[in-house]
Formats: sequence, structure tokens, C-alpha cells
Amino acid sequence: MSARHELYHEIFGSILDRTEMTPYLLLRSDGYQVALRQATHMLGNRGFDTQGKGSLGSREKARARAYVRQARRYFLDWLLPFVKKQLLDLGALKSSNRPHYRSCLACIGELEATLVEQDFRRLVDRDARHLFLIASSRKYPNLFRGYRGGNLVVPESWQRIACALLKMGHIIKSIEEDSQDIHDYAQLGIFLQSQGRGLDDLFSFNWANPDILPLPDDEPARRAFVKLSAFFHKLKESMTFDRAKSCLVFNSGDGVEVDILDVLARLKSPESMFTKLGKSVEGEAHDIRDVLAITFLLRSREDTLTLFHALQKRGVILQENTVSHSITQTLFDSPDDMIEAVRRLTFALARSEGKVTRIPARQLRAEAMEFFKALNVNARQNTDTAGGHHKFQCKINYSLPVQRDAATNQILVPGTAAFAARNSRRIKIQQHTLGVELRISDRQSWQASEHRGEAHHDAYRFRQLLALMNRLFRPSFHFPPEAMEQLRKDQGRIFS
Repeated sequence: MSARHELYHEIFGSILDRTEMTPYLLLRSDGYQVALRQATHMLGNRGFDTQGKGSLGSREKARARAYVRQARRYFLDWLLPFVKKQLLDLGALKSSNRPHYRSCLACIGELEATLVEQDFRRLVDRDARHLFLIASSRKYPNLFRGYRGGNLVVPESWQRIACALLKMGHIIKSIEEDSQDIHDYAQLGIFLQSQGRGLDDLFSFNWANPDILPLPDDEPARRAFVKLSAFFHKLKESMTFDRAKSCLVFNSGDGVEVDILDVLARLKSPESMFTKLGKSVEGEAHDIRDVLAITFLLRSREDTLTLFHALQKRGVILQENTVSHSITQTLFDSPDDMIEAVRRLTFALARSEGKVTRIPARQLRAEAMEFFKALNVNARQNTDTAGGHHKFQCKINYSLPVQRDAATNQILVPGTAAFAARNSRRIKIQQHTLGVELRISDRQSWQASEHRGEAHHDAYRFRQLLALMNRLFRPSFHFPPEAMEQLRKDQGRIFS
């Protein structure tokens, strides 16, 4: 093997697009003992403590094994079952894609069989370093020579699934390494799920008097909990329930009110983080800007611009914390369709100044044209998303403080006695941000666009996961890009 080839395969391209490992460190490993020692160096190069002498202690072995088990759980408990279920529904349709659906189903069955195969699991669970040897066995077939006095021959199915597990382990580890903030939220998601709490109904959680809290020694989850709590406290300061209207009302603080029928809030699950990170060629954890997605469902879509303005008035949205290119809208089809929303905003602005104003129709239309142009200039190009969404959305990096007891360094949690007494003790404050995707729609538009057809969230997630599986499991699994258009049509039928 030439030096040029060694440099090329080590440096260029994404690890997620590799179908085998050919690490330079294993080039001259003729036998198991040497290969295992070299695999230890490989772990050392990836942030494990090899104690400076090429050995891996029991704690580091356990840490490596934990990554492998988490990757395997993601495959067996989440990714493969979800994709298989929808493939079964799609495969029952009369569609030109049926051969693709059935081929992918058969492949998933083979992947599941390999992942649960006892001999494979026993080998990997015995020592996570074995994954490096298995994944490299096609190029270097003698890495297990001398293993337990024999010469283990690695089946091709093992080699491929070992590559997939290493790729998945890389994604999981990236969440931990690339962004401490994102890792915090992942740990909070794991905590809430362990307590039997869903991640899709956080607005109704009692943040003022929480009945569950991450323990102090689970600092990442506790820190994320505090950040979400601070955001919801800020948001709810401006919202009351109006019994006469039977809905929530958002008050701008200067006389403008907007009727809100419901507020949906979800924390991005660890599994969704893995998916988002893995499907993109250059995905990085700090690019996950929708950790918290919050959706305001209005009584009338014509109040959308007014609510957006009111959120700015209350300091939830600030110019400096808004990701400007993320501001998009698909609620209104044309400038003329937006005129009433602009009229209501104009009326609300005048009311906040104590005035009553009438805007000429020509001026309203001109304003609507400007709004429509501005809100559609950043239409996102996302190959997995659907064209049928009806919403206004933007992403913000919401600034908030995390307060600690200066003497104990303990994080103070809003809603607790320690937080209430914070002014009577020495504290230190650290500034953090929370990535929020803010959406505004009306209930009718939301139900029509988000819960039906190819825009259904499960349909969107399925397309994301196909893109991820094409990378993780290649060359075993392949859903052709040219079949995607027909897939969208078929999803429109099963989610009608």
C-alpha cells in the first residue's frame, strides 16, 4: 500500500461514508495481541486514557463498551423498528417503489439478525476494541490470529455491522464532544425519559414547582433543566388563561393581546439529535439549533405578525439572538393573502402608541408585498422536508443565566427553596444560550399540514432516517435517491 493511499484514506472524506476500516496502525499487525495493542492506541487517539503505556484500564473499557451498547440500542430499539414499520405500510401499496421497499425490509431483517447474533455480541461485549479489528478484517484478515488459541475468521456481515456500530459510536461521541450545550440537552432528554416523562409536552410541565429534578451529580441534565426552566418562566410571564375566551392570551405589555389556542413544546430527543447529525455530510453538534421547538397555535392565522411583534416586545425574540436566515413563512400564499395580517399588525402598533389609525388599501398592499418578499427570501432547501407545511418560523439563540451557589458550586434550580433564597447567599452566574425553533400557525392549518400526507412528522422523519441508513449501512442498505419522489407520493397515501 502506497504512502499516498494511506494519507488519502486517513484525511479525506467523511467517516460515515466508509464501508470498511483500513487504519494505518493495523498495517503491520500480524496477530491478535499486536492488533489489540494497536487498537488501544487508536482509542487513545480518540480521547481515551491509555495511561501513556498503551493499556486500557477497566474504567475506560467500560466507557468504550457503553458507547457500543448505546449505538446498538439506537439501532435495535429505535432506528430499525421505526423504519421497518413504515416500510411495511409502504410495501403494501401498489407502487413502482414496491421492490425498493421490500429490498430495504429484507436488509433490515439481516441487520437485526447480525446485531443480535450471540457470537458477535459476545465478542464485542468482551472488549469494545474488537470492533476496530472486526471492521478492519476485510483489509487485514489476520487480526484475530491467536485469539483464544485459534484463528477467528470474521464473516462479512460482522465486518459491515461493526463499521455501522463504529460510525454510530462516532455520532454519539460527537454529541458529547462538539458542543457541551447539546450534550446537556441530550442528557436531560435521557433523564426525562427515564422518569416516564415525554419530551413533547414541556409547556404543561410545572416549571414553577417541579416534582422531578435531575440529581446534583447529574450536572449536564440539571444545567439543561435550568435553562429550559428559565425560558418557560420568561414566556409564561406574558401569558394568561382567559376563561371568557377559553384560551391563552399573550400580552405584549403595551395593550396588544393575541389569542392562542394551544402551545406545543418539545425537547429534541437524543435519537433525533443522532439522526440530524448523521444524515448531513458535514453535520456538527453545534449546528443543532432546534433543541427546543415551540409552536403557538393561534385562533386566527391573521394574528401571526402581531404575535411575532409581541414576542419581540417581551424580549423573547431579539434581533441579536435571531438567526436571520432561518426566518421563513409558508402560511400565506401571496402578498394579497397577507394583507389582513399586515392590517392587524398596523392596528396593534397604533394601539400600543395610544392611537387609532386607518391605512389606505394601496399602502396596506405595498406593506404586504414587502413583508411577503422579506419572509420568503430565506426559503430553506432541505431535501427531506415537505412542501405542504403552513407555518411561520424562525430560530433564536435565547440568552439566559445559570446561577450557582458560590460556596458549594451547586446549580440553583428555579422553583426550589434554594433558588428563592438566592439573594441571601453568594452566587456566581454563568451566561448560556438555548437554541429554540419558534413556530406560529393556526390550528386548522397546522392540523392540515403537519398531520397529513408527506408533511406528516413521521413521514419527514422516515425520509431523514433513510438518508442516515444509506450512510451507516452502506453497501448493505441502499434506498435510491431517484425513488424519493415516488416515496413522497406513497407517504401521501398512507398518511392521508
